[in-house]
Amino acid sequence: MEPNSSHTDAAEITHVDRASLTALILKLLQRKGMFAAEAEIVAARLIEADLCGMSAEGIGSLPQFLDAMDLGDIDPRARIITLRDTPAAALLDGSTGMGHVATTRAMLLAIEKARAVGTGTVVIKNSRLCGDVGVIARLAADVGLIGFVTNSFAESVTNDAGDHALAWGLPTPDGSASLVVRERSLKFGDAPALAIGFLAAGLAGAEPMSRKRKANRVTNTVEHLVQAMDPDQFGSRETLLAKWGPTLAARQLSSDVVSNDAEASHAVPLQAGDVQVLLEFAAKFNVELVMRPHAAQSESFPSGAASAPPGSSKAG
Repeated sequence: MEPNSSHTDAAEITHVDRASLTALILKLLQRKGMFAAEAEIVAARLIEADLCGMSAEGIGSLPQFLDAMDLGDIDPRARIITLRDTPAAALLDGSTGMGHVATTRAMLLAIEKARAVGTGTVVIKNSRLCGDVGVIARLAADVGLIGFVTNSFAESVTNDAGDHALAWGLPTPDGSASLVVRERSLKFGDAPALAIGFLAAGLAGAEPMSRKRKANRVTNTVEHLVQAMDPDQFGSRETLLAKWGPTLAARQLSSDVVSNDAEASHAVPLQAGDVQVLLEFAAKFNVELVMRPHAAQSESFPSGAASAPPGSSKAG
């Protein structure tokens, strides 16, 4: 298994208090016109990406999204429209809004469908990037379901196949952690990569990404595919996890195994350059950004009902 992201020298990491970081992000997004509830979703997904070591999809990407809002390439108040809805599937229009919001809403809808009929598949068209697909897949795993997320965006496009991000979220027996497996589609070859793009863009009625790619990654139109599956609808979750739990635990896929310990996530490890940008924002808008000691570093984030990040839910 390839690591989720490249390791950064500890000297280049600064730990920031999560509460003050969230307050700053909310301030920045709401000044662009975002509603508070949706700004909270974006803040949570960005922070979770950094907590899982996916810094390129975390806080470091925020300035790009803010600039795209200024240019009109992202609608901060985009309304997510339901185009089709069945017991097991739905098609949504993201209305050029933040993909973090659209995919979070889509996963929560997929979870509802999975609990009702065993599986839920939601496709989103006309959206923007959602950041780390792993934190979206984890929303399903945190409530005991199996999640899968991918999208049509390809970082490297040399043909119609492209190379797409995909992630699975798997529950663990005791619920103390969720296993998130991230991959790139081209690892499996051109044909599987083409299939991934087809499932996201094709089902949404869109063209391959190679025919519509823009220079600025955050301004691209992106389609997303979000799925949730309920093991109880296929048999027994307890039986599944009893038989597979030891195998999953034995893998210990580095930061892919993320603890649900709420106390371990008060400090967010950020790249030093990203912290400098945030400090400039904080000074401009008179918001305090609190630093935390190194010992507080953690790759986990909370999923409990009382402290769950926006857009998540606790298993019943």
